[in-house]
Amino acid sequence: MNEIDNYMTPAEAAHRWGLSQDTVKSRLKPSLYGDKNDDMISRGLIKSFAKPGGKRKEWIISVQAMEEWFGEKPQ
Repeated sequence: MNEIDNYMTPAEAAHRWGLSQDTVKSRLKPSLYGDKNDDMISRGLIKSFAKPGGKRKEWIISVQAMEEWFGEKPQ
């Protein structure tokens, strides 16, 4: 596996784990998981970016974050 394959968008993460995209996106909501997400951000497991003045965040999720949230990827 290449290093880049350890990181993915929420859409790819949902596909790789066989989940709905909404399930993965719900884990990124500050109102539901704010403190846990702050911990994952500080550990470098997830990252977001919003354009200056923008409201919508783009997320990058690591394989490790997905495994902590949902267990190992199904075969």
